[in-house]
Amino acid sequence: MALSVLDTVPLLHHHSKMEKSIVSELNGVEAVTEWFEGWPSFHDAEVISIFLVREGRSVLRVYPYYPQEPATVDFILEDVTDIEVYDFSGQNVINSLEVEIAIDQNRDRVYRVVLAPCYGVAGRIDAKALRLEVSPGKSPDGVSLW
Repeated sequence: MALSVLDTVPLLHHHSKMEKSIVSELNGVEAVTEWFEGWPSFHDAEVISIFLVREGRSVLRVYPYYPQEPATVDFILEDVTDIEVYDFSGQNVINSLEVEIAIDQNRDRVYRVVLAPCYGVAGRIDAKALRLEVSPGKSPDGVSLW
């Protein structure tokens, strides 16, 4: 059965079991789960930056709200195929972040990173490949005080 453009399969919530998730197979997930002692909840996380390119490596930089274990998580998106992002501002707190498998407008299978709104940025980014990097320490832009 062919998937329609609107079909998506949610794959990870912070309460999901990692072994049943495609995210657990991504490069870099081990470093993230080791630092945060499990997959972090991205509730009240701040989107620090979104760097987009037409071809190659785009980066979504997120700073989860973990005052005792501060770190930045980079979602490295290779070959972005579609994007719908709005309300980026000086502070971009998200309600949640989810990673899904989706079918994009070209009918290609993609990773979809979904940012649920709280205050500031929200939307989704589709890419052909996705990996993660974690950088321990306070927010690199110095804006987040926790």
